[in-house]
Amino acid sequence: MKHPFKGASRKIAAIAALSLVASVVPASMSSAAKVAAPKQGGDITVGIFNTLPLEGFCFGNASNAALGVLKSVYEGLFEQRSDGRIVPHLASAATPTPDYKTWVIKLRSGVKYHDGTNMDVANVILNIQALRGYYLASVIGQLGQAAGAAAVGHTAGSAIPFTANIKDVRPVSADSIAIELWNSQIDLPEYLYGSGRFFMRSSGDLAPGAASKCVSKGSGTGPFMVSKYSQTDVTVVRNPNYWRKDKAGNVLPYLNSINFKYVNQATQRANGLKSGTLDAAMFSSAGEIKQIVNVQANKSLKTIASPDDYYAMNMFNTAIEPFNNKNARLAVSYAMDRETFYKQRNCFQGKCVGTINDSIVGKRNVMYNKQGFIGYDLAKAKAAVAAYKKDTGKDLAFQLPADTSAEAQASAKAFAQIMKKAGITVNILTQDTATITSTAFPPPTSGKVNTYQMYPTTLFEGTGTSFTLPFLQSNGYSAPNNLTLKSAVGPLLGGFGRLINPARFSDPTQDALVWAAQFDTTSARRDKLRAATKYIQENAMVLPQPTIQYVYGFTSNMKGFDTFTLASGGRGRAMTNSGVNWTGVYIEN
Repeated sequence: MKHPFKGASRKIAAIAALSLVASVVPASMSSAAKVAAPKQGGDITVGIFNTLPLEGFCFGNASNAALGVLKSVYEGLFEQRSDGRIVPHLASAATPTPDYKTWVIKLRSGVKYHDGTNMDVANVILNIQALRGYYLASVIGQLGQAAGAAAVGHTAGSAIPFTANIKDVRPVSADSIAIELWNSQIDLPEYLYGSGRFFMRSSGDLAPGAASKCVSKGSGTGPFMVSKYSQTDVTVVRNPNYWRKDKAGNVLPYLNSINFKYVNQATQRANGLKSGTLDAAMFSSAGEIKQIVNVQANKSLKTIASPDDYYAMNMFNTAIEPFNNKNARLAVSYAMDRETFYKQRNCFQGKCVGTINDSIVGKRNVMYNKQGFIGYDLAKAKAAVAAYKKDTGKDLAFQLPADTSAEAQASAKAFAQIMKKAGITVNILTQDTATITSTAFPPPTSGKVNTYQMYPTTLFEGTGTSFTLPFLQSNGYSAPNNLTLKSAVGPLLGGFGRLINPARFSDPTQDALVWAAQFDTTSARRDKLRAATKYIQENAMVLPQPTIQYVYGFTSNMKGFDTFTLASGGRGRAMTNSGVNWTGVYIEN
């Protein structure tokens, strides 16, 4: 969500409130606006490059293409406009108080879940309590640790630390809730969007003992319902009672079903498109550039690409060897020849996707700052390697996890060759994406922490801060004025507060800079954000990599994938890291 950060905080609050009130568009437009709707029907097969998380449709951490599967079934209170601004979706308005410590969220009426139950105030409060871990904590308080975790442990996910600033949630009317915060927060709706991950779910999915149902038959408000499920093969079918209509008054969606298949190798996805065994397929510029260029060049296929604001990085695990030593982080940072890596990973036949970065985020992001950024310098890299050996008596070596696909392996090997020039040894650990994700972000009830020495990922994104700052905190519950850790649920939620910290940061200076920026509501916020960026870069806390773009390819008869009309009016982002929105996609006969 963009904010001008000009003038007094009261003026900012008014602007934010205006930006988040839905310009309500009736489900059925006037007769003058009606146009012939695309014909309903058709079954398609889609190739994706991620397996679904181990937790299925429950609260697991879904990666990119797998998230797109979940988003066909679930929806959130907010959505993202094409310019990056966050707007209401299942909500119809969001209004902050002048001090940004309370937000009133108004809900749309008449929205039902796939199981026929209503999305109402009680249900949304239950969802938010589940997202923030308080529902789990209350059940544990009633039943005890083991029984409570067994009953509703499936509701615990990575949203818990994202929502650490929420103090309370309560009803204020028959269609509105109030969210009270520990600290003023100008971008709460952006956090509640959560990169499209903060779904509203049927109360039945959250009920004690509903884990098995939630895994394979989740019930959302989305355009499609789950019909068949495995981690690698999912079929969703048309929701006949979906709450949205097109401009002609026809109930969405158009497609009868979508079969999402995990196709690990990019060449197989590209060949599937060309042969017609796949109607659509998703690709990532992180190693799949050859297939992207070939698909884009094929005149019988269509493509759509995401914006160039997904900021890849390798996360140093700062809690264990070797990267608990600053010289080790500096050595790798100076050794990172991004131009060479970019040409090998992001370019093919003179065509490139993505950009070489000079900050942990891109130029359109409010945190962008070149100060402190560590660029390629082989001499300094070798000096830092020598300093590390002097500190520890060891050669600098570490393990890097990589997916089983040929493209991921090639990227890992290219990175290892670059490090080798500085005398750094990289040992590649081959695992599937679901295992890598669950190791870096262990299930909340497991009590585990990330054990990878380095974790390659794309965590930061967009123009705002909601999908950057939370990953840079040691524990969101340790923020100023937050008394959660002193409450009855403190022991439980305190541990969950580290869930989205794969780098295992524990730097009080970094925490202070991040929190000072996150909770500022004045024109000084931008400078505070840039100060945090500078500190993170000069201390080599993360290793920025070339940006990543995501591309979908479609057969020639597929339509509507490049247009995502928002419920609140205007255009949504047609393509994101999770793929396209399938609500308005149809087959041209």
